[in-house]
Amino acid sequence: MLIFLYRTTTLIMITMAFKKIPKEFEEKILLALYRYYLHDITFEKVAEDAGVPLYFLIRYVNDYDLPIVHTDKDVTDGVKKVLELMKEKGMNTGKLEIKLPA
Repeated sequence: MLIFLYRTTTLIMITMAFKKIPKEFEEKILLALYRYYLHDITFEKVAEDAGVPLYFLIRYVNDYDLPIVHTDKDVTDGVKKVLELMKEKGMNTGKLEIKLPA
């Protein structure tokens, strides 16, 4: 367990230095953020579910200009941006698509 944690942390530190996130981490982050914007989980739980440290998640959210939920507009904007990122990264979003008010 300790070796896995060390390797994961090392991988994340290298990732932060080179700004290239392994696909499996990015997919987990985006799926967890999608649940966050639907009020299913907390921001801290996003990091836990994605298997990344909280500071890494904060940096990821800032890098992609994703909103922190304070208002209904933040929720709508967050869902739209996460779905756009998922499509950009080649993820299948067919079952996740929802009709959002304009």
